[in-house]
Amino acid sequence: MSEQIPDYFKYNKENDNKYSKKKHYELAAIEKDWPFTPEKFGYHPVERSTACWRGFHCLYEMDDLQLLLKSFCVTLNCSVVSPPELNGVSGKKGYGGFWEYKQVNLPLGYSGGIILCADVVGYDDWFSDYECTHHFRDVLELRFEEGIVKSGIDHSETMEEIRGFTDLSFHEQNELVADYFSLYSNKWINYYKL
Repeated sequence: MSEQIPDYFKYNKENDNKYSKKKHYELAAIEKDWPFTPEKFGYHPVERSTACWRGFHCLYEMDDLQLLLKSFCVTLNCSVVSPPELNGVSGKKGYGGFWEYKQVNLPLGYSGGIILCADVVGYDDWFSDYECTHHFRDVLELRFEEGIVKSGIDHSETMEEIRGFTDLSFHEQNELVADYFSLYSNKWINYYKL
């Protein structure tokens, strides 16, 4: 099975230095329905690659605490020669049959939580699912109201501690992880299983 192309999220967790480089996180889980789905904007993605079953991937970014869709790549039916614009931006045919939309800067009015992960640590076979957030060095939980970040919790040290519990089974570690996220238990949706 191919590793899926993730949706990335550029975010500076300090948010107090406009000049520091934003880190790329992978959007791992969401609490509520995500506000950007291609179908709402007239796109009908098709799977052309085993690395992108959804037929699209996105880059999101924070701009002064506002959640934006920064760029969007989508594979469409071969008969589509001129897909619709997205927030005034035309798509350009790109690598791998993707239509690329750059600098879209579409504000998203999401209210709810998300989990972001970056930098896999440990064995490669750990990276099989985002339910294993303790297999990432950096793990953040953010809360939004109408697309604005209202709070954040850095779970990175806790996840490192859980990785150190080598006497626990894989299942026990996952249960322990779920207990540390304030809204995780039975609410979070693995973004890549939508």
